[in-house]
Amino acid sequence: MTLIKAWTTQKFAKLGRWLASAFGFGIDTAQTTATRDTWTPDTLTNFGLEMSKGFGMGL
Repeated sequence: MTLIKAWTTQKFAKLGRWLASAFGFGIDTAQTTATRDTWTPDTLTNFGLEMSKGFGMGL
């Protein structure tokens, strides 16, 4: 069940990024280039999934 939740969350995150870029709100707008210790959509999603494991069925 956890694997299905993780997969679904990642797919919804990718869909959200695609929709944002389709409507002109994507990450391709002018931004400074960071070198390290930065959050990407994938690392942020994975971090959230790992953190939510501690809450069990509470969330």
